[in-house]
Amino acid sequence: MNRSRLMRDQRGAATIEFAMLTLFFFVFALLALDVGGYFVQRSQMAAAVSAGSMSAFANRNAVPFQSLPGYVQNAARLPGAPQVSIACNGVAGGCTNSNRSCACLSKTGGFVDAICGGSCGAGTTPGSTGGYYLQITASAQYKAMVLPSGMLNGTPIVQSVMIRLQ
Repeated sequence: MNRSRLMRDQRGAATIEFAMLTLFFFVFALLALDVGGYFVQRSQMAAAVSAGSMSAFANRNAVPFQSLPGYVQNAARLPGAPQVSIACNGVAGGCTNSNRSCACLSKTGGFVDAICGGSCGAGTTPGSTGGYYLQITASAQYKAMVLPSGMLNGTPIVQSVMIRLQ
């Protein structure tokens, strides 16, 4: 009698174990998809900034500075449009296609005024010459589907590129 009662008590054990393991598997899979989504969005942002820099370089004599942020936003294909900023020689909104002033990149990440095509002095990147530098920076907040606020949700995705136009 004891043996038959024990057999009846264990009949649903496998079903309960399967249900618990399945729940943990699906939670883990959803978290993995969320982390994967972050890396996909970061990659899309990097590709968009790269496409913007290639477009600017291809049109380096007449860069469409006004439409370049929109180009990068559309190329990113993110759920929300990223914020795009453009700076030339370290000056935000100071980009121009005529009467360009040249600079050299300093070792600290800033710019030092220089003659276009002339060699850069001390405190700059060794062997570099003065040029007109364009920096494109795009940023967006990652919106996670499953992860709580403290993990990846709200993490900024920032991609930046600097190219020499002249």
